Amino acid sequence: MSTITKNNPFFFNEQERWFMSMTSGSIHDVSLEILSTEMSDERTGVVSINQKHKTNESFDFDYPLLFKYEEGQWKDYGYNFEVYETERFTVKYMAGEKRVEEFAGMLDDAYDHLAEIYSVKPLEEYEMKLFYDREMLRQRCIPESPWLFTGWSEPDESLKVFTGHPSDYKSYPGVVQHELVHNITIRICNNNLPVWILEGIAMHDGSAYYDLNDSSLLSQLNKKGVSKTIRELEVKNLSTNLNKEEIANYYNTSYMIVKYIVDEYGHAVLMDLFYEAGKKPFHDSTLNKTFEVDNQKTAEEVFMKVLGLSTNELSEAYLNWLEAEDI
Repeated sequence: MSTITKNNPFFFNEQERWFMSMTSGSIHDVSLEILSTEMSDERTGVVSINQKHKTNESFDFDYPLLFKYEEGQWKDYGYNFEVYETERFTVKYMAGEKRVEEFAGMLDDAYDHLAEIYSVKPLEEYEMKLFYDREMLRQRCIPESPWLFTGWSEPDESLKVFTGHPSDYKSYPGVVQHELVHNITIRICNNNLPVWILEGIAMHDGSAYYDLNDSSLLSQLNKKGVSKTIRELEVKNLSTNLNKEEIANYYNTSYMIVKYIVDEYGHAVLMDLFYEAGKKPFHDSTLNKTFEVDNQKTAEEVFMKVLGLSTNELSEAYLNWLEAEDI
C-alpha cells in the first residue's frame, strides 16, 4: 500500500480491498507486465499493463494505470479514467464512454431521493466510476468474485457501475440508488451489520424506490423464493459460485425481511437498528476472517435491544407475516 497515493481516500480504500482479493487463495499464477509508458509531463505518466492470472478460469487483459510523482516516489493513481466534475460529485469513466451525463443524472436523482429518507448525506467529493467493460469492473474491483455484477460499493469507496447493458435495461436508476444507500447506511452502522440487512435496506430504499418490475432481481420475486429464515441467509456466501436463482432469492429475501420491519415497526425503527449497531467502532472487513460472524452477533444484540426479538424470533415473525402477503 506504500505505492498507492493517499490523495484520494476512495481509491486508497479500494486498493486495500483489491490487494486482499488478489492475494486470496482463489487467485494464482499472477503476472504483471509493463507494455508501454507515456509521459504527460515530467511528473505524470500512464503505464499500459498486461495482467494474467488464474482462478477457475484464465485471465489475460490490458489496462492503463496513472502514476504521479509525489513525495519523492511514483505513486499509483489507479485506472487512467477520464473525469467529469459536477457540483456534488466526480464521475470517472473509461475513454470512449457514451453515457456519462446520463449516469451523472441518475446519481443526482439518487442524492435527492435519499435526502428525503436519511439525515446522513453521502461523503463529500463522492465519486462514481463507470465501466463499459464488465470484466474490467470486476478486475479493478473484486477480482476474486466468481460472478460478474452491475454495481458495487463498499464503505468509504466510490460507486462503481457497468454501463454496457442494452438501452432497454431499466434497472440502472435503482442500481445507482442502491449503491448510494450502501455509502450512507454502512457509515451509519459503522459496518457492524451482516450482509443480508445491508443488502436488504439497499434493495428497499434503493432498488425498490422504482417499479419492482424494473429491477432485474425484484422482478423475479416470488413467495417460495423469499420463504427463508435469516439463518439461511447468514450461511450463504456471495463470494461463492451461486447460480442466478440463488442470488435473486438472497437479495429478494433480504429486501422482504427489511420490508417486514418497515411495515410492522416503521422506517425510523429500521434506522434505530443501524444507529444502535453504529455505537460500536468501525468494523473493517479487509483482512478480517471473522467479519461476517462478528456482525451476525452484533445483529442479534441489536434486534434484541431495539425490537425485543432474537434473530430466530424475527425470522419466525417475518415468515408468519409473509404467509398473509399477496405476492
